[in-house]
Amino acid sequence: MRARLVIALGLAAAALAACSQPVPTHDKAYYAQHDAERATQLAACQNDPGRLAATPNCVNAQSADADGHASKFYDVAKPAPRVADPGKL
Repeated sequence: MRARLVIALGLAAAALAACSQPVPTHDKAYYAQHDAERATQLAACQNDPGRLAATPNCVNAQSADADGHASKFYDVAKPAPRVADPGKL
């Protein structure tokens, strides 16, 4: 009788533990607008890449981070020409 009670309580505890709240999934636009959350998510992804690398939050945070770096690269001002009027050469 006592063994059945222990088994029933163990199964009930396991069932309640399996009902934990899932982590909310954010899209790429969210991570592009929220720098602190993006940095936190990227740090978590880099600390445990085997388990988290393919999760939607890691993929979206990495994509938003890559877009941010790419926009800085392509938005660089072009240097002024060294020749005052290149058409008259």
